[in-house]
Amino acid sequence: MRIRYELIMWLQHFLKFIPGKIGCFYRNFFLPYKSGSSSFIWDGVHIDSPSKLSIGNNVSINRGCIINAGGDVSVSDDVLIGPEVIIYSQNHIYKNLEKKISEQGYLTSSVLISDNVWIGARSIILPGVKIGSNSIIGAGSVVTKDVPSNCVYAGNPAKLIKQR
Repeated sequence: MRIRYELIMWLQHFLKFIPGKIGCFYRNFFLPYKSGSSSFIWDGVHIDSPSKLSIGNNVSINRGCIINAGGDVSVSDDVLIGPEVIIYSQNHIYKNLEKKISEQGYLTSSVLISDNVWIGARSIILPGVKIGSNSIIGAGSVVTKDVPSNCVYAGNPAKLIKQR
């Protein structure tokens, strides 16, 4: 199992540098994530645990994004993810003071991004967050809690700016 994971990481490393729609095609074809039609993962995107990533139809994940899907990440239809967005679905366990943090493992919590969402550049989505349909996340936001449908959230931590 570990060798298979290493091979996927090597393949992803080389595939992430192929630009344009040809690169998007090869990433969709060779990497083990579930992808709908007309979805694009642009060059420079890094995906940890790609087999736990699910992408709907008409999704665009822009350049330089990092998606840690160890705890499952689901991106629904018609989602735009801006450049350098970071999505985490796992975090370090750190409660036991008798052990090093690096030896305590991970706590996973799935991330769900619903239909027709736009996530602005350099935003960070933390584990366990659910973003409702038709919502917008302003550039540079840190989303620590669920975002209801039809809302604009921005800031650090992200807060409601207005209803759509």
